[in-house]
Amino acid sequence: MIDYKLLEACAEVIRHGSFEKAARALGLTQSAVSQRVKLLEDRIGQPLIMRTKPIAATQPGERILQHYQRVRLLEQELHDDVPDLVEGTGFGHIALAINADSLATWFMDVPKKLFDELNLLVDVKVEDEVLTHQSLQSGRVLGAVSTREIPVQGCKVRPLGIMRYIMVVSPGFAQKYFPDGVTPDALRQCPAVNFSEHDELQNQFFYRFFGLNPGEFPAHTMPSSQGFVTMAEQGIAYAVVEEHQAAPGILAGRLVQPCRYVIERPLFWHHWNMESRLLSRVNDIVRDEARRFLPTDGKNANNMEKHQ
Repeated sequence: MIDYKLLEACAEVIRHGSFEKAARALGLTQSAVSQRVKLLEDRIGQPLIMRTKPIAATQPGERILQHYQRVRLLEQELHDDVPDLVEGTGFGHIALAINADSLATWFMDVPKKLFDELNLLVDVKVEDEVLTHQSLQSGRVLGAVSTREIPVQGCKVRPLGIMRYIMVVSPGFAQKYFPDGVTPDALRQCPAVNFSEHDELQNQFFYRFFGLNPGEFPAHTMPSSQGFVTMAEQGIAYAVVEEHQAAPGILAGRLVQPCRYVIERPLFWHHWNMESRLLSRVNDIVRDEARRFLPTDGKNANNMEKHQ
């Protein structure tokens, strides 16, 4: 049987990517945490972490982290049912991977509901929606928003709805750069704003509708969903943003749509395939919040669930 204190130390090092941060979280010295990890590795007979910066888990280490996350979730359920049996504050902990646009819109009230109803402290990992399922597979999170419809091994997937993206600019920007409408030549002569160096959605939008490849138009880089809207309102860039984020600026006249093209991205909720009353309620809360904001298509509107 695995010593829980050793398991906890190793999992916290992996989760924080640092011995120092894990030691602070556990209220231990860095040396004590290091000793516990080494002892667990000796008992298991293989390395569990790669001593890189930041620290990363080996494949066995990922399995250890997955096990630890499950134990914590089940322990929280036990605390709710038999509070005197389990030591601690009574707060549970759950890690979720969310894309930035969801975090800025439909997901905003999820942490409050998880805390108010389930007494959960939420650790949100903000990642690209194409990559969030990798955090789920590695064991860093229990649930993730992703554009991927196919579930990863050991997980279930459910549809959330569709995020719709539109192009917006300030009225002055439109007048200056798009007097004759949005054309490939016009786009090459004025700045866009990208979320990152590899902004897959933005690149998809401009390639699909205007035949432009990355690098064919100048661009700012702003790794913030709200920053996208702000830069467009400031008149220094055109931006492709989620329609709920653009709506206040459009209604107030700070933003206009220079073209009517729309790109849609279906979102899916991936979560571990385990019997847990608590995780089941987390899943329901996430899906209910998504349904308040996001439209669904006919194919995925049903109560579909896939798992592996």
